[in-house]
Order: sequence, then C-alpha cells, then structure tokens
Amino acid sequence: EYMDKSLPVEWNKICRQTMDKLNEKVIPYEDATPYVYLQDLIEGRKSNTAIRHIFIDEAQDYSPFQFAFIQTLFPYSKMTLLGDFNQAIFSGATGAETVLTNQVKAGDEVEAFVLTKTYRSTKEIVDFTSTLIEGGEKIEPFNRRGRKPLVSVIDEDGRTGLIVRKIKDFQNEGHRTIAVICRTSDESIRAYRALKNEISLHLIEKGTISYEKGILVIPSYLAKGIEFDAVILYDCSQYKEESERKLFYTVCTRAMHELHLLTTSGISPLMEDTPNDTYLFEKTSVI
Repeated sequence: EYMDKSLPVEWNKICRQTMDKLNEKVIPYEDATPYVYLQDLIEGRKSNTAIRHIFIDEAQDYSPFQFAFIQTLFPYSKMTLLGDFNQAIFSGATGAETVLTNQVKAGDEVEAFVLTKTYRSTKEIVDFTSTLIEGGEKIEPFNRRGRKPLVSVIDEDGRTGLIVRKIKDFQNEGHRTIAVICRTSDESIRAYRALKNEISLHLIEKGTISYEKGILVIPSYLAKGIEFDAVILYDCSQYKEESERKLFYTVCTRAMHELHLLTTSGISPLMEDTPNDTYLFEKTSVI
C-alpha cells in the first residue's frame, strides 16, 4: 500500500471505503460535490452567470469544497450566509468560516452581522445551553420563563415507561410538538420500537420527506434547524467526545419550552463545567 506524506493518515482506509460504496452504487454525502466537480472537468463547467445573489441557510454545515464549488457555479453572484458556528454538526473549521477568511484575505467586501439574542427557548434553557459552548455567555435569552432542564438517571428497564409518562405530562400541559432525540440512527430505531406499542409516534429517518406535528423519534443529526415545544434526550451520556460538543449543544437548543435529559450512566462529560444551578437532577427508580 502506497502512502504519500501529503495524503491523509487514513488514506488507504478512505480508498477502500469509497470503492466499497461505489460497488454498492452509493455516493457518500461528503463525496457528492467532488464527483460533480469531476464531471464538470470532463464534460465542461456549467456556470450560471444570470444568478446574482445566493442565500444559504445552515451555512455552518457546508464544507470548504462545497462553497468553492458553489462559487464556480455562480461566478458573478454575491452570497448571504446564515448560520450558527456553534451548531456545526461536523468537526473542524466550517466552510462558512473558510470562505469568510479567504474573502477577507483577498480584500473582498465582507459584512458580518452577529445576532446574539435568541427567541426560541426559555431563559432557563438558554442559561443551561449557553454553558455548553465557548462564548455562550454572550447569548441573550428572550424574557420568557419556564422550568429548568431536568436530568434524570434511569436504568434501561425503566426508560420507556419514564418517557411515556413524561410525554403524556407534556401533552397535558398543551405541548403539541414533542421530540425524543437519539444520538444515532440505530438508537432512534431501537427507541421507536420500544415506544411504538406504548404511545402513538413517528420515526424520522434520513429518507423522511416531511415532518409531522406530534411525537417524533429523531436522530441528532436530523434535528438541526427544527424546533420543538418539548425535547427528551434519549441518553445524554452518549455525547462523550469534545468533537460532539456542538452536536450536543444543537440538540439541546431544539427545545422551546421543556428540556428533559435522560441518562443510563451518569451525565455527559460535556456537562462537567455546567453549573449545577442551571438544571435539576434526579435519580428515578423503575415504577
């Protein structure tokens, strides 16, 4: 196996994974734009000179390559990028940050607006989530009060019953959109199978076209950009690595009125610096 020093450390593994996907007739998300770029090099670039302005939402989740390709597609277009770097679900520098840095260095005209006031969540939820990220103290909550986030320690045998009771409590309080957010797609499927015989709900998967109001089970990476009256984290102890901090922050900030974090093995290590007075803590026994 050949390994050039200029290539990524796991280059050979990346090549094998790519070939396996190609044999399955699947193009991974991160490879889609490079493949389209390669197609343009072979068939000729398809630039659009008529479009003069592009708006991109959730810009923190675009890669530098994707932004570079968009700029080649629309060479005469100005861009408005909307996003929150704290909600970048992929680790490393975001494409939006790279574009801004490169344009500033090139002397291009760049204007940035920093919006620090949030109107989504209650003050108590903002006070809690602000401690999960660097610079979070700059976030200003809208003056809407509510209950502090609740962290419940529960064993796996009692988790389903606790979730069902909590959902019914939320419904009785008038909350219409309730999300059970899981760390991964596999965990979402397991949670859905455990809950579907106890309560009516919907499973949101990668191929889901639209979101319905009601009770949803959804993986963390699909929850970005959506807001819910109440959020239940299926197991917050699954968010362990520093690279998952922004993802953890993102799922917690999906809650507008109620945030309940369940755990089967202690609180998330990412909450180590979170003051105890920003949330409530309970150990729940099986009923």
